[in-house]
Amino acid sequence: MKLYIQIALAAILVMQTACSDFLTGEDSKYTTEEQLDDILERNPDAIILGVYARSIQYAYYKSQHDDFGQKSIDISVNISAQDMVHLNMISWFRKNYWMEDRTATTDRPGRQWKYCYANICDLNDFLARVPREELEELEELGTDLQRMRGEALTLRAYHYFMLVNLFQTGGTWDKIKDLPGVPVYRTTTLEGKGRGTVSEVYELILEDYEEAIELLAGYEPENTRIGKTAAKLLAARAYLYAGNYNRALQLSADVVSASSLMTHQQYVGGFDDINNPEWLLGIDVTASNTTSYASFFSQFDADLSGYGGALQAYKCIDARLYNSLDEVNDIRLANFNNSTQFANPELEVPYLQYKFRDTGGKLEGDLVYLRSAEAWYIQAESQVRTGDISGAHATLDQISNARAIDGRHTYTWATNTEELLDQIFLHKRIELWGEGHNAFEFNRMEKPIDRTYEGSNHPIGNILDGERILEWNDRLRILQIPITEIEGNPEIGSGDQNA
Repeated sequence: MKLYIQIALAAILVMQTACSDFLTGEDSKYTTEEQLDDILERNPDAIILGVYARSIQYAYYKSQHDDFGQKSIDISVNISAQDMVHLNMISWFRKNYWMEDRTATTDRPGRQWKYCYANICDLNDFLARVPREELEELEELGTDLQRMRGEALTLRAYHYFMLVNLFQTGGTWDKIKDLPGVPVYRTTTLEGKGRGTVSEVYELILEDYEEAIELLAGYEPENTRIGKTAAKLLAARAYLYAGNYNRALQLSADVVSASSLMTHQQYVGGFDDINNPEWLLGIDVTASNTTSYASFFSQFDADLSGYGGALQAYKCIDARLYNSLDEVNDIRLANFNNSTQFANPELEVPYLQYKFRDTGGKLEGDLVYLRSAEAWYIQAESQVRTGDISGAHATLDQISNARAIDGRHTYTWATNTEELLDQIFLHKRIELWGEGHNAFEFNRMEKPIDRTYEGSNHPIGNILDGERILEWNDRLRILQIPITEIEGNPEIGSGDQNA
C-alpha cells in the first residue's frame, strides 16, 4: 500500500494541473497528451491511484485544517444538518454548522467543487485512453484494464453524485429531476458547459455504475480499492435517490447477500480499522500518509490532543435522535454518551460521540468511505416503496437483531407505509451517523432540519442567519456555485446561481 501511495502522489503532482480552468478553477498549466500517454504506458494504474490518494490529501484547495480530502466533505455533509452537534462551536467546521460557509465566495463550495471536478478530470483522461471498444486489444498488453476502467467509472459516478447533491437539493424525483444540476463532462475539455438538469447528471451516474458493475464482475479486491460489491452499493444508493426503487432493491439485495455484519465488539471498537468486515471502501492510514492534526480523527476523537479532544471542539449526537432508540439493548447507542470508553474518566460531555476513536493514539486511524450496513436500509426502503411491507420488516429485523445486545431487538415496525419509512429513516441515521450522509438524506426525504425542539442539545446561535426550522427548500441547505466557476465559465452566469 505504501508503494501505491508513493506512485499515486507522484501522479497527482503531474495531473492536478492537467484539466481546464472550468474543471479545477485555479489551475493554469497543462500536461501534454504525450505526458499522459507516457504515464499510462509506464503505470496504467497511476491515475486511479492518484484519485484515491487525493481523497486523503491535505490542503488541495487551501492550507488550513479543514481541508483533508473526502472526509472533510463528509464532515461538512454531516454537520450541516441535524444529527451532529458542534457543541462549543469553536475551531474548524463551525461555519458549516452555522450554515454560513455556503455562498459563492466562501471556502466550502470552492473546495468541494474543485476536489470533485479534479478527480473527474483525471478519470476522464483515463477513460478516454481505455475505451470500452478497445479493451480486448489493450488487455493483450498484460494489464487488467477492464478492472481499472470499472474502478474509474465507479469513481467518476461517485464524484458526480457528490456534486449534484451538494449543489442541488434531493427530494421526490418528479420534484427535482428538471432542476438545474452541475456541468457534465464525459471527456476532458477546455470549454465550459452549462448546469443542465439533475436528470442529466443522474443519467451519466447510472450509466457509469451499470458499465462498472459489468466490468468488475468477479473482482473483490482489498477494501482500499473498489470491487463489484462496492460498485453495486454505490449504484443502489444512486438509484434510490433517482426514484428507481426496483433497481435499488435488486442491487442492495445483492450486497446484503454478499456481506456480513460486524460483531458488537467491533461496533464499539472505534471505527478505525480497515479490516472491519463491513467496510467496502476505505483508506489504510499509516505514518506515511496521515494528515495528522488536519484529519478526521483530530476533529472527532475526544481522547486525543486534536481539535475534537484537547481543544474541546466536541462532536455530539443530537439528543432527540439518541433518545428515539433503545438505550439499554441497542449497541449503536453505546458509542455515545458513555465516558467510560475514554482514557480520561473525568470526561463527561452529554451525548458526546466516541463512535470514531483513533485507538492507536497517533492520528493514524483508518478511514471508512463505504460500509455494507447501508445496503440493509436501502433494501428495506425499496421494499416498502415497491409494496413489500413484510419483506421490509424482515430486513430490518436482520440488522436490528445484529445490533441488539441480547440478539433480539425491541422495536415494533409500523405497517403504515409512511410511518415505516420514517422508522427506516431514523434507524439509517443512527447506523450511519458521522459517515457522510446526513444532509443528503434529509434533503432526499424532504425532512425539515430542526435544532430548535424542546430539550435540544444544539447550542444557542447555531444558525447565524437566524435560528429556525429549515424546511426542505430552504436556501441554506444547498451550496452556491463557486464564484471562480461563475466568472470563468461563460456557460454559467449569475442567473444560473443557487439562491
